[in-house]
Amino acid sequence: MIEAKKPLMLKKECNVFIGLGSNLGERQEWLRMAVTSMNESGGVELMRESSIYETEPHGFNPQPDFLNQVVEIVTTLTPEELLEQMLRTERFLGRIRTIRWGPRTIDLDLLAFNDRQLDTRRLRLPHPEIARRRFVLEPWAEIAPDFMVPRLNLTVAELLRCCPDDSRVRRLEPHNVNKVLKKTPPE
Repeated sequence: MIEAKKPLMLKKECNVFIGLGSNLGERQEWLRMAVTSMNESGGVELMRESSIYETEPHGFNPQPDFLNQVVEIVTTLTPEELLEQMLRTERFLGRIRTIRWGPRTIDLDLLAFNDRQLDTRRLRLPHPEIARRRFVLEPWAEIAPDFMVPRLNLTVAELLRCCPDDSRVRRLEPHNVNKVLKKTPPE
């Protein structure tokens, strides 16, 4: 007797947050294309996206201002697989790494992956710089102010309130922050 294989049920991870940034060319279009590309890739579903914020460059100056955004996804990918997919998206959209914190068409940062903590040569979770980056915390607090950031044991809203970064962050495009693109909760 041959037993039929049961369909593989992949666990979906929720509370996965990605920061996006662009400061070259059609910045808003780069953000849109990155969100679309991630949503259309296998194993990723877009749940919420923040408004778009215009921010001062961080690290390397002078360079054009950035547009930044944070999205929440659910995924069946591991953190490492998601990182690889994000790097492929960056390359597809013309990202060339020359100067650390320099100008770029698109930058995708894995901010947090549920409650996971990870320290490898390629990936640290949560992202090690989030508590000092207002350009990440402002949009993130718009869509998930009560998310408890692992390792730091503070919510996104609490991190924003005590953030030492006083750089300019200005919301450009109001968004319905409660808009959920997929109405069914992850399994």
